[in-house]
Order: sequence, then C-alpha cells, then structure tokens
Amino acid sequence: HGLTWSPPQAMPVNSPHGPMQLKDGRLLYPGVNFVGLGIDYKPDERRVGAWESSDDGISWTLAGLIPLRPGDHAVDYHELHGVEATDGTLVVLIRSHAKRGPRDMLQTDSRDGGKTWSVPRPIGLQGYPPHLTRLKDGRLLLSYDHRIPPYGVQARFSADHGATWSEPVIITENPKKLDQGYPSTVQLDDHSFLSVWYEVSPGKKKAVLKQARWTTQK
Repeated sequence: HGLTWSPPQAMPVNSPHGPMQLKDGRLLYPGVNFVGLGIDYKPDERRVGAWESSDDGISWTLAGLIPLRPGDHAVDYHELHGVEATDGTLVVLIRSHAKRGPRDMLQTDSRDGGKTWSVPRPIGLQGYPPHLTRLKDGRLLLSYDHRIPPYGVQARFSADHGATWSEPVIITENPKKLDQGYPSTVQLDDHSFLSVWYEVSPGKKKAVLKQARWTTQK
C-alpha cells in the first residue's frame, strides 16, 4: 500500500504521464522508444508505439508501432498519453513538433487492443503535452497547456470516444506567457475536477506546483 517500494527499473518507453490501465488487466504505455540505442543514435532510429505489460509492469513487450504521417519523422513526436474509451477504442494524443503545424496536437486510435494504430491526425488545437482521463459518465477529458494566445491551461471533452472534441474550457489564463504547463486532471467524487500543473512566476527561478478545482456545472 505504498509503504515499501521495489528498486527502480528502466522502462522501454519515454513519456511523462505514464501508462494506461486497460479493462483486460494489461498496462499499455504509449510513447517513444530509444532505449539501447546509445547517445549517438540516429533520429529515425527512434520508435513511436505502445508497449504492454501483463504482469503489472515487471516486463514489457511492444504491442504495436504507431505510423508516422507522410512527411513526419519519429523525432517530431513526443510525450504521448492515452486512455481506453468505453467502447474499447484506445485513444492516444501526441505532442508534435513536425514542420507542418509545429504545435498541432495529433491523435491516433487503435481498435484491436494496441496492435495497429491509425495514421496520426490533427484535432484542431495547438498545445501540449496531452493528459487524458475517462470520466464517470464515459466522456473523455483532455487537459493541456495552450502555447499560443490565449495562453493558459485548458481542457476539452469528447462524448464520442475521441471522434470529436469540444470547444476549450479555460482552467487558468496566462496573459503574461509564464513558463507553465504539463497539467494533469482527475475527477473527484462530487464530479468536479482537480487539475495540477507547474508554473514559474515572474522573477522566480524555480517552478512551483499549482492547482485549480473547477466544474462545468452552472
């Protein structure tokens, strides 16, 4: 129950928000793999995909690679996060630095448990990195930092398993373009939401964690 911990072990994938728990008991971790390539690896040796574990994270194997959009490179994709929708669709969003739309958030889906993935597509927003949560009513919640005006932490909802996304909900505004981001959000027992992100205030050198409790109810 968190009192003692095993020694740390290397993971095959790099992505800040961690794996998702699937209904079949597996852990699925979408992200970027360059473990074992050394410091002199070539950019296109990076692999973007999803790795799975059936033993609670003791061992990991590649479930399936995520294809690249035509013209994109593996080095363009970063900080993936995913969630399993109520209909079984696996939805993964990607921080993209591709020359075509350098801040566009991309989405890829899998309908066979992570073995194959759709070609990533933009979802109409510019921000990163993504954090996904499945809500009690089955909707998906995406929270992210909006990196163009209006700056700040925002959220969007999907009621159709990630096929479309709502207009943004402003969690916090950032008129001074502060160094902030990496929000993550949970739904509380009263159905409100709690979001946490980092922020560096003007004149400060170190970041602090900030939080906001919010709701869409009037």
